[in-house]
Amino acid sequence: MMTSPSPKFHLLSESGLRVGHLNVYHLLNKVPDISSFLNIEHPCIHLLGLSETRLDYRMSDESIEIPQYFTFRRDAVKQGETGLAIYIHSSIQSITTRRSDLESQSVESLWVEISHSKSPSLLVGFIYRNPTATYAWYDEFLVMLDKVADSKKNILLLGDFNIDLSKSHSAWESTYSLVGLHQLVNKPTRVTSTTDTLIDHIYTNRQDLLHNVSVPNIGISDHYPVLCTWSMKLPRHAPKGHTTIQYRTFKRFNKDIFLFDISCAPFSNVYSFNDPDDAMLAWYNIFMPIIDKHAPLRKKRVKHPKLPPWLTKDVIGAMAIRDRLKKEKKFDDFKKQRNRVKSLVRSAKKAYFDRLVETDKSTSMIWKAINEITNKSNRKTDNTTPPISPNVFNTHFLTLAETLAQSSGCTTDNFVCSTLLSNLCGKKLKPDDNFSIPPMTVLDVGKCISMMANNKSTGRDNISPCLLKLALPYIVEPLTYIYNLSIQKNVFPTVLKKAKVIPLPKVKDLSEPNNFRPISILPLLSKPIERHVHKHLLKFFNERDLLSHSQSGFRPKHSCHTALTKLFDNWLTAINNSE
Repeated sequence: MMTSPSPKFHLLSESGLRVGHLNVYHLLNKVPDISSFLNIEHPCIHLLGLSETRLDYRMSDESIEIPQYFTFRRDAVKQGETGLAIYIHSSIQSITTRRSDLESQSVESLWVEISHSKSPSLLVGFIYRNPTATYAWYDEFLVMLDKVADSKKNILLLGDFNIDLSKSHSAWESTYSLVGLHQLVNKPTRVTSTTDTLIDHIYTNRQDLLHNVSVPNIGISDHYPVLCTWSMKLPRHAPKGHTTIQYRTFKRFNKDIFLFDISCAPFSNVYSFNDPDDAMLAWYNIFMPIIDKHAPLRKKRVKHPKLPPWLTKDVIGAMAIRDRLKKEKKFDDFKKQRNRVKSLVRSAKKAYFDRLVETDKSTSMIWKAINEITNKSNRKTDNTTPPISPNVFNTHFLTLAETLAQSSGCTTDNFVCSTLLSNLCGKKLKPDDNFSIPPMTVLDVGKCISMMANNKSTGRDNISPCLLKLALPYIVEPLTYIYNLSIQKNVFPTVLKKAKVIPLPKVKDLSEPNNFRPISILPLLSKPIERHVHKHLLKFFNERDLLSHSQSGFRPKHSCHTALTKLFDNWLTAINNSE
């Protein structure tokens, strides 16, 4: 099998806004190629416009999704249109708005505005002109450009105009000159075995701000992309080619030495404390230095976003060979290699999804495979950085509970049990019914920690389930003492209340904190006592029939299926009773 190193184009070296256009000719079939191009390109392309996407209402945004990018699209709705789309990098999402008011009904176009406080606003447009367009198209184009020019802003226009500027075209040159635009591409953009034409153009009214115009030999379609760099300042969180992650390294981890150090640790000191907070802090002060010594925290640079798991080195290498063959104008070999790339993509996808389902036949893995096949996996939990500071998120989430309580007219100081709830409890509970939490045993704590999934997310302490399980024989007794002390004193250790909060977007608009829901990841050490209390509280409710029979959430042997079954039974009974 022929392979080659992953392609690295290094086309856009200057800092600024990096913009490109490509006639993709059927986007849905080219998403792997576009994903590879956008994720491998360094530095990244901020805006990539695509023409001839051939998308319609049946094709969702998820079907063309690429990590780190969101999309604007204009699908073909009438004869002569072929569809446009723009991939916009998440780093400029907060300063990018669509300008539908500038888009013409007669000229297939997409316009966005890039507005940053430290640079003049820029209007970026993407155009497709059908080769069958009549002379009326030129008049409509001028009407649209007059409206754009009236904004008195910088203009950058890219697209497939199907006008070959490798030959003299005085009528078209006078047309774009009327609105003060200059064309900057000077190399053929569509190369076949018989023709070399320059039909993909870049226009601007500020040549001094446009740099690094290039036409890379990428064989994604029969057109080459056109790329350029616009000089402007971007937000500080704009990508610099990598992101950073924190993790515990086990490179020099020695299990025997780790267990020896744990066995010698003075965990007995925990028993000298009668306050759960003090006891828990003492346990942390003993345990943390040991794991920091054997599995220290490290920061790692991740140069590129994660590519789709099925996009293997063989596929990327085959794409590089395809591009090279087109560059060398070996068109017969290029067509064969292009078909081979398509076949490799299909085979790689099939092999990955077969492996995903066959290795673990659980329902969750089957859904994961289905979501990845349909490109719908984790679209709201990607690595997009919201344009909101952590302090704003913290303030919003910390005051959320108080705000909700005040809106309902009660607080923790003046909570009043509702009459309905009081009557229910009065009927179900006996006068001597009291709920109490029994103490935990060493077996309870050990069983809970042993059953933790190894891939469970860690809290602020970065203690993983693997380390807890490994050290379990030496830490289970002092932990049991702390949990029982917490039950006895009715105090939950403060350190176990501190969560790592991750804001997940509920909608596409990332500008408002209300559009996020917080996911709180507590330390793993909070789980044993949490589950112990839950177990006995649920038992108390069930024995006294305090839970509604209609409640299916958060109950064993209940689910959406049981709720729907009950509803269907009620509906069928009502139908049979002519109700």
